[in-house]
Amino acid sequence: METNRLFIRLMTESDQNAFLNGIADRALRIAYGFPKELDETVSLKIFRHFCELKGSYSMIEKATGNMIGFLLDVDVELPESILETLEGKGRTLAFAVFPPYQQKGYMEEALNAYIPHLFRDLAVTYVHCGHFGNNEPSRHLLQKMGFQVHANHAIKERIIIDQIKQRLAEIK
Repeated sequence: METNRLFIRLMTESDQNAFLNGIADRALRIAYGFPKELDETVSLKIFRHFCELKGSYSMIEKATGNMIGFLLDVDVELPESILETLEGKGRTLAFAVFPPYQQKGYMEEALNAYIPHLFRDLAVTYVHCGHFGNNEPSRHLLQKMGFQVHANHAIKERIIIDQIKQRLAEIK
Protein backbone atom coordinates (compact mmCIF):
# COMPACT_ATOMS: atom_id res chain seq x y z
CA MET A 1 0.00 0.00 0.00
CA GLU A 2 1.22 3.47 -0.77
CA THR A 3 0.36 7.03 0.30
CA ASN A 4 1.85 10.37 -0.70
CA ARG A 5 4.77 10.02 1.72
CA LEU A 6 4.71 6.37 2.81
CA PHE A 7 4.99 2.79 1.74
CA ILE A 8 3.07 0.46 4.06
CA ARG A 9 4.37 -3.07 3.66
CA LEU A 10 4.68 -6.26 5.65
CA MET A 11 7.41 -6.10 8.26
CA THR A 12 10.54 -8.01 7.24
CA GLU A 13 13.91 -8.91 8.71
CA SER A 14 15.38 -5.88 6.95
CA ASP A 15 13.41 -3.67 9.37
CA GLN A 16 15.17 -5.05 12.44
CA ASN A 17 17.58 -2.18 13.18
CA ALA A 18 14.98 0.55 12.63
CA PHE A 19 12.46 -1.32 14.81
CA LEU A 20 14.97 -1.85 17.61
CA ASN A 21 15.98 1.82 17.48
CA GLY A 22 12.31 2.81 17.53
CA ILE A 23 11.44 0.74 20.59
CA ALA A 24 14.49 2.13 22.36
CA ASP A 25 12.16 5.04 23.18
CA ARG A 26 11.14 4.39 26.80
CA ALA A 27 7.69 6.02 26.46
CA LEU A 28 6.87 3.79 23.48
CA ARG A 29 8.00 0.68 25.36
CA ILE A 30 5.83 1.54 28.35
CA ALA A 31 2.83 2.31 26.13
CA TYR A 32 3.08 -1.07 24.44
CA GLY A 33 3.69 -2.98 27.65
CA PHE A 34 7.24 -3.92 26.68
CA PRO A 35 9.72 -4.20 29.54
CA LYS A 36 10.89 -0.80 30.78
CA GLU A 37 14.48 -1.90 30.34
CA LEU A 38 15.37 -3.98 27.30
CA ASP A 39 18.45 -5.95 26.52
CA GLU A 40 19.31 -7.07 23.00
CA THR A 41 17.93 -10.59 23.46
CA VAL A 42 14.49 -9.38 24.58
CA SER A 43 14.40 -6.68 21.90
CA LEU A 44 15.10 -9.27 19.22
CA LYS A 45 12.36 -11.55 20.59
CA ILE A 46 9.88 -8.68 20.37
CA PHE A 47 10.94 -7.92 16.81
CA ARG A 48 10.69 -11.56 15.75
CA HIS A 49 7.23 -11.79 17.31
CA PHE A 50 6.11 -8.75 15.30
CA CYS A 51 7.53 -10.27 12.10
CA GLU A 52 5.57 -13.48 12.71
CA LEU A 53 2.25 -11.65 12.94
CA LYS A 54 0.33 -11.78 9.66
CA GLY A 55 -0.80 -8.17 10.03
CA SER A 56 2.45 -6.48 11.05
CA TYR A 57 3.31 -3.61 8.73
CA SER A 58 6.25 -1.26 8.51
CA MET A 59 5.67 2.35 7.61
CA ILE A 60 8.48 3.42 5.32
CA GLU A 61 9.10 7.08 4.54
CA LYS A 62 9.41 7.34 0.74
CA ALA A 63 11.83 10.28 0.80
CA THR A 64 14.43 8.53 2.96
CA GLY A 65 13.57 4.83 2.88
CA ASN A 66 13.53 4.86 6.70
CA MET A 67 11.12 2.78 8.73
CA ILE A 68 9.31 5.42 10.78
CA GLY A 69 6.81 3.28 12.66
CA PHE A 70 4.51 0.30 12.47
CA LEU A 71 0.88 -0.64 12.05
CA LEU A 72 -0.56 -3.85 13.47
CA ASP A 73 -3.79 -5.32 12.13
CA VAL A 74 -4.90 -8.18 14.37
CA ASP A 75 -8.01 -10.05 15.43
CA VAL A 76 -10.25 -7.96 17.63
CA GLU A 77 -8.79 -7.65 21.12
CA LEU A 78 -11.55 -6.35 23.37
CA PRO A 79 -13.04 -7.38 26.70
CA GLU A 80 -16.08 -9.64 26.35
CA SER A 81 -18.35 -6.94 27.80
CA ILE A 82 -17.48 -4.67 24.85
CA LEU A 83 -17.62 -7.41 22.22
CA GLU A 84 -21.20 -8.21 23.28
CA THR A 85 -22.28 -4.75 22.08
CA LEU A 86 -20.76 -5.03 18.59
CA GLU A 87 -22.04 -6.79 15.50
CA GLY A 88 -20.22 -8.11 12.49
CA LYS A 89 -16.58 -8.58 11.69
CA GLY A 90 -14.00 -6.30 13.27
CA ARG A 91 -10.27 -5.71 13.39
CA THR A 92 -8.05 -4.16 16.03
CA LEU A 93 -5.40 -1.73 14.88
CA ALA A 94 -2.41 -0.74 16.95
CA PHE A 95 0.22 1.66 15.73
CA ALA A 96 3.24 3.72 16.65
CA VAL A 97 5.37 6.35 15.00
CA PHE A 98 8.97 6.47 16.17
CA PRO A 99 10.61 9.64 17.43
CA PRO A 100 11.61 11.92 15.65
CA TYR A 101 8.80 11.30 13.12
CA GLN A 102 5.95 11.96 15.54
CA GLN A 103 3.54 14.87 15.16
CA LYS A 104 4.08 15.13 11.39
CA GLY A 105 0.83 13.55 10.17
CA TYR A 106 2.32 10.20 9.18
CA MET A 107 -0.08 8.11 11.24
CA GLU A 108 -3.12 9.93 9.90
CA GLU A 109 -1.87 9.37 6.37
CA ALA A 110 -1.33 5.66 7.00
CA LEU A 111 -4.70 5.14 8.70
CA ASN A 112 -6.53 7.09 5.99
CA ALA A 113 -5.16 4.58 3.47
CA TYR A 114 -5.47 1.43 5.55
CA ILE A 115 -8.91 1.74 7.17
CA PRO A 116 -10.88 2.13 3.90
CA HIS A 117 -9.06 -0.99 2.66
CA LEU A 118 -10.43 -2.91 5.67
CA PHE A 119 -14.00 -1.78 5.08
CA ARG A 120 -13.93 -2.07 1.29
CA ASP A 121 -11.73 -5.09 0.59
CA LEU A 122 -12.08 -7.22 3.71
CA ALA A 123 -15.77 -6.57 4.51
CA VAL A 124 -14.97 -5.40 8.03
CA THR A 125 -17.92 -3.75 9.78
CA TYR A 126 -15.96 -2.01 12.53
CA VAL A 127 -12.40 -1.10 13.42
CA HIS A 128 -11.18 -0.90 16.99
CA CYS A 129 -8.32 1.29 18.08
CA GLY A 130 -7.35 2.35 21.53
CA HIS A 131 -5.23 5.00 23.09
CA PHE A 132 -3.89 5.52 26.55
CA GLY A 133 -5.78 8.01 28.64
CA ASN A 134 -2.95 10.53 28.67
CA ASN A 135 -2.09 10.27 24.96
CA GLU A 136 -3.78 13.42 23.65
CA PRO A 137 -2.29 13.26 20.12
CA SER A 138 -3.71 9.75 19.59
CA ARG A 139 -7.08 10.75 21.08
CA HIS A 140 -7.26 13.75 18.78
CA LEU A 141 -6.26 11.72 15.71
CA LEU A 142 -8.86 9.02 16.33
CA GLN A 143 -11.61 11.58 16.92
CA LYS A 144 -10.59 13.45 13.76
CA MET A 145 -10.86 10.19 11.82
CA GLY A 146 -14.42 9.56 12.99
CA PHE A 147 -13.81 7.08 15.79
CA GLN A 148 -16.19 7.26 18.72
CA VAL A 149 -15.37 6.43 22.33
CA HIS A 150 -16.94 3.08 23.08
CA ALA A 151 -15.57 2.16 26.49
CA ASN A 152 -12.79 2.66 29.00
CA HIS A 153 -11.03 -0.17 30.76
CA ALA A 154 -7.87 -0.67 32.75
CA ILE A 155 -5.04 -2.98 31.81
CA LYS A 156 -1.95 -3.22 33.98
CA GLU A 157 -2.65 0.08 35.71
CA ARG A 158 -3.14 1.89 32.40
CA ILE A 159 -6.49 3.22 31.26
CA ILE A 160 -7.31 2.28 27.69
CA ILE A 161 -9.87 4.34 25.83
CA ASP A 162 -11.43 2.06 23.24
CA GLN A 163 -12.70 3.75 20.15
CA ILE A 164 -14.71 2.14 17.39
CA LYS A 165 -15.27 3.27 13.83
CA GLN A 166 -18.16 1.54 12.15
CA ARG A 167 -18.61 1.06 8.45
CA LEU A 168 -19.72 4.32 6.89
CA ALA A 169 -22.42 4.43 4.22
CA GLU A 170 -20.09 6.21 1.77
CA ILE A 171 -17.49 3.41 1.94
CA LYS A 172 -18.57 0.69 -0.47
